[in-house]
Amino acid sequence: REKARYDAWYCGLCRRLGARYGTAARALLSFDCTFLALLAASVSGEDSPEDLLRCPFKPFGKKRAMLGSPSAALDFAADVCVILSEFKLSDDIADGKPLRIAAKLPLLCAFKKARLRRPEVYAAVKKHMRELASVEAPYRGSRVFPRRKAAKNDSAAELRSQTLRSQTLRSPDLPANIFGEMLRDVLASAPVPKKEIPALKETGFFIGRFIYLCDAWDDRESDKKHSLFNPFNICGCTRDDAEFIINISINSAISAYNLLSTGRDRAILDNILFQGLFAVSDAVFAKEKQPLPNNGIPTAHKA
Repeated sequence: REKARYDAWYCGLCRRLGARYGTAARALLSFDCTFLALLAASVSGEDSPEDLLRCPFKPFGKKRAMLGSPSAALDFAADVCVILSEFKLSDDIADGKPLRIAAKLPLLCAFKKARLRRPEVYAAVKKHMRELASVEAPYRGSRVFPRRKAAKNDSAAELRSQTLRSQTLRSPDLPANIFGEMLRDVLASAPVPKKEIPALKETGFFIGRFIYLCDAWDDRESDKKHSLFNPFNICGCTRDDAEFIINISINSAISAYNLLSTGRDRAILDNILFQGLFAVSDAVFAKEKQPLPNNGIPTAHKA
């Protein structure tokens, strides 16, 4: 039952992406943004209607989906999905993946629309992505990362870069915090009651940290091979170190989430926060390359 309900939100977000930004934008669909839609709807008390609809990509048979309109939560998640995807594609291109240019071209109109619809979200993502870029800049394309003492003639920008570099070498917390702050600021614009915003932002911050740290640990071998920035490779964290800081992020996200007043779909959100995040973390540390069953959603409460 809960898996079917989650899938309905997933399909509903896919349809909303298509309705707001065109068919090509459906390719941007993600589980992360489905979670944002589900969380915003539950906290706001929104209850979108659902129906059996035929999927244009799987036309044989119908699937249950949120109708998507009216739904402030789905609109918000769709807009955020497009904005985040623009920066993700740009980052991939900067990392030497030229084929991403072809993927970006048919989405240029969608990116422009999303910027106009959510200027505050776009500004927040842009700000924090620039901060991440400033942390990564000294390491791009270099296999060796030597320390260098500051010289008297260094500019303020160079000194700031060296300061960021020194902090990053000691711990992956700096870039993880920047990513967490980005998701925190994005959720500040979520369509929920104002009294819920502080706890929602705090939840977003720690989930953002979790996402960044898990991805970084999972990608460390590939990033090392291709000379890409990875804080775990730079600071020399052990597996125990990484598990410790990731578990802290999960537990902190749960603590903040427990302060939220959630309505329908609380059971799904509980499964994702209390079990799903740990399942994803365990899979990453076990170096499992197979996708998690049910997209990481535990099935303990299935009918």
